[in-house]
Amino acid sequence: MTRKKIRKKSTDSTGQGNANGKTAGSPAREPAESGGTGNIDKGGPAEFPVVGIGASAGGLEAMVELFRRMPADTGMAFVVVTHQHTGHVSMLPGLLAHETAMPVSEASNDMRVEPNHVYVAPAGAHLALLGGVLEDMEPDPDMTPHLPIDYFFRSLADDQRDHAICIVLSGTGTDGTLGLRAVKAESGMAMVQEPTSAKYAGMPASAISTGLADFVLPPAEMPEQLAAYARGTYLATGREPRTVPHEPLQKIFVLLRNRTGHDFSAYKANTIRRRIERRMNLHQITTPGDYVRYLMETPHEIDILFKELLISVTNFFRDADAWSALQNHLEGLIAACPDGHTLRAWVPGSATGEEAYSLAILLRECMTRLERPLDVQIFATDLDSTAIETARAGYYPDGIAVDVGAKRLERFFEREDNGFRVRKEIREMLIFAPQNVIKDPPFTRLDILSCRNLLIYLDAALQKKLLPIFHYALKPGGLLFLGPSETIGGFDELFDSLDRHWKIFRRLESVGTAQAMPEFPAFVPLPREVAKPRGIAAVPRIAAVVERMLMNRFAPASVVINDRNEVLYIHGHTGAYLEPAQGEPHNDLLEMAREGLRIELAAALRESSVKDKNVRKNAVRVKTNGGYAEVDLAISRLREPENVRGLVLVTFGPTSPAEPAPAAEPAETGGEGDDKRVAQLERELRYLNESHQTTREELETSNEELKATNEELQSTNEELQSTNEELETSKEEMQSLNEELTTVNAELQSKLDELSQTSDDMQNLLNATNIATLFLDDELRIKRYTERAEALVHLRPADVGRPISDLASNLKPDTIVADCRRVLKTLAYREAEVETVDGSYYLMRIMPYRTAGNVIDGLVLTFVDISRVHAGEAARDYFESIVDTVREPLLVLDEKMRVISANRVYYNTFYSNAEETAGKEIYRVGGGTMDIPELRRLLEKILPKSTELNDYEVEFDLPGQGKRKFILNARRLRQGRNTPERILLAMEPVPKPRGDGKS
Repeated sequence: MTRKKIRKKSTDSTGQGNANGKTAGSPAREPAESGGTGNIDKGGPAEFPVVGIGASAGGLEAMVELFRRMPADTGMAFVVVTHQHTGHVSMLPGLLAHETAMPVSEASNDMRVEPNHVYVAPAGAHLALLGGVLEDMEPDPDMTPHLPIDYFFRSLADDQRDHAICIVLSGTGTDGTLGLRAVKAESGMAMVQEPTSAKYAGMPASAISTGLADFVLPPAEMPEQLAAYARGTYLATGREPRTVPHEPLQKIFVLLRNRTGHDFSAYKANTIRRRIERRMNLHQITTPGDYVRYLMETPHEIDILFKELLISVTNFFRDADAWSALQNHLEGLIAACPDGHTLRAWVPGSATGEEAYSLAILLRECMTRLERPLDVQIFATDLDSTAIETARAGYYPDGIAVDVGAKRLERFFEREDNGFRVRKEIREMLIFAPQNVIKDPPFTRLDILSCRNLLIYLDAALQKKLLPIFHYALKPGGLLFLGPSETIGGFDELFDSLDRHWKIFRRLESVGTAQAMPEFPAFVPLPREVAKPRGIAAVPRIAAVVERMLMNRFAPASVVINDRNEVLYIHGHTGAYLEPAQGEPHNDLLEMAREGLRIELAAALRESSVKDKNVRKNAVRVKTNGGYAEVDLAISRLREPENVRGLVLVTFGPTSPAEPAPAAEPAETGGEGDDKRVAQLERELRYLNESHQTTREELETSNEELKATNEELQSTNEELQSTNEELETSKEEMQSLNEELTTVNAELQSKLDELSQTSDDMQNLLNATNIATLFLDDELRIKRYTERAEALVHLRPADVGRPISDLASNLKPDTIVADCRRVLKTLAYREAEVETVDGSYYLMRIMPYRTAGNVIDGLVLTFVDISRVHAGEAARDYFESIVDTVREPLLVLDEKMRVISANRVYYNTFYSNAEETAGKEIYRVGGGTMDIPELRRLLEKILPKSTELNDYEVEFDLPGQGKRKFILNARRLRQGRNTPERILLAMEPVPKPRGDGKS
């Protein structure tokens, strides 16, 4: 299976190379509104949901349990991605095939996913999905760490959008966290294994920490919930888009505003409706009216819906080409800044801080390159306070390595646990704060304002109000950086376009805009009593709930505080117990407590918090109006109704009078004042003892927690982590294979039979070659031999294992042992002709025996019978001796008239030698002596027509001898059926006539 190379590419806001969606404070992006540059052809959602399942160490058990209970007709496709080394032969497809009736196969290139099928990613692969087709991508070797689950989840979100479903199962590390964010950004659904049910809770805990998981369940409960979600109308094929009517939508806006204080009525309605519809599908609610009632009955759902509408999903350097384009303009901006200038930037809708940190890193790189160190203040704001807290921490999972790159990761981040933390030099450049860009005042005197992919979620009217505010916030010449799908609309007089493709603008100063103040949008909520739409009972205020609760309890003077001891509500007359402290006004209960009450009250609050129970203190002595009074103190933790859960009720009341004690005789010493003083000291001592005991318990608890933390840190050692996961995976696979031992044993027996057959075939092949072969080990003991070898060495089957030196051979002389030892010593093969006692000749080869691991494990001896060849060579030598005795020049030619050989008389007659003659055409030998027309005619025209030529007279001009005549005789020689013809040419010299006329 071939793999495709991963190519990093710049994509739009929906690009897979960067996590999809972004911007807390912005509703989730609809697929139709995703925008982008439009230059990428994407497959779009399939007609059925595609479920990505990510697992690592301990994930096999979870997957077995999941598929064992999964119906075979859910209509969904399942793609399993795990952590395995490249080259590892995975047995996972076979194991899962035993647990489900669905077909299970290993994913490969160009494989289209089908419903009710399971696909398992190959070991070491980065699997991607494009147009519903799986692609096996070759991981970048420079990309570390390798996070195949994040990679596939991102691709799944980009390709399938709201039809994407991701499930994170047991495993260590943080792989899958960023991919889950991408799935949620595309309105997909996310499931996570309950950490207590996971063998390794690292991956599930990291995914849950995002706050984006729709369901946190044990694997056994996932199939039922997954099937119910797939049956809902949200993913129904060919459905009509559900439209939430205006009236229920407005009611939902009111509930959101009353609960969170934020108004979403200015956001794009289609996007809001899509998110509401998804929440309805999760709860199997069919009508908007029923969902409104569900929100009223379950305020916690309002908080979840609020987070759904705020996409806290972004990533570092999204749209890499856009940041490269911005870099050029930043360098010009920095170069123009005067010395000592403080460069100010604002990133509204910064989500979890990736974009803000990207801007800080880019500024730092530009300043380093230009050698212009400047003070930098980057204000990063967002509506979601939870996202701001994440950004402040500056800690991100391993998956950011894909977006940041190895060089920036090493330069600007520090490795910490299973992630990376931004270095101090970058963190100090940023200031994070919660802010509602719609109604809160903007930052001003800015050099840079980066607001990417926020405006696309707001309606046109609000965009027209925000752009003048951005213009007002920037300095003349300041830069405005928008997302690829955003524009400045009709405000060309406010901004000059520097890069229309990547939406980089410069602030213009015009007469019409310099003097006019922009209209700041102010969405001030109406009083809640007025803002209630018909048909909705307003969400009860805390004060009303507390009053009703206290009336039901007939409570005396009381206060309600939060976990920071801040007073939220006061009931009754508390002046005898509380009084405002001196200095600046504050709301801390302990600061307001009167003398004598503070110590007991602090102890009671601490005990109630530590033990999570109600606490009562009787007869607490409190100083009031110059005297002392005894007070009963009660601490109650409120658990219902839901909107006051977590608050604490503190109740004060006078101590009930006790029965009067009988009169006692006055003591000889002391008095009533001394007794009260002793009682007070005893109470203080008792409080000190209790405080000491509580402190000791807290210290012991802290020590235990610290010890546990140290153990966890040791167990998450990075170097052992990867090996641990692989060992655990192998162990789980082996445990599952134990159930199939019978089948495996049968397969092994079949393999043994095949091996035996192969051995027999090899033995027969060796014997059929008619080559004598001996196999020796490194101590020259016989391991195997062919039948033909028995003619050379006296061998019997019982001789296997004996040294060859113990056996006699038919060779003369017998040098086999010495030759073998020489080859073992030098590792250079030996080849020689050897003769047997019966006169046969063999070509002996001795070669080292190399195993598959390139280890020398003995020798191989082969003996090829060359007796016939040897006899032919002897005959040839005999023939050449006869030719050399002939007293006439003889030549042997091939069919192309090249000289193959000549006798000694020829060389003497024509003053030539073998080097000048052999291999050359006859017309070119002897300096062209034989290049005469008559000879050509004889050899090329006459000879081919006849097998011989007789008594043809030819005259040659010989050097130093003049012209001489020769009588030529030629014969065509046929050596065999498959051998080329040869020509034997004899040249008989004609004697020169004598002076007396006699020859």
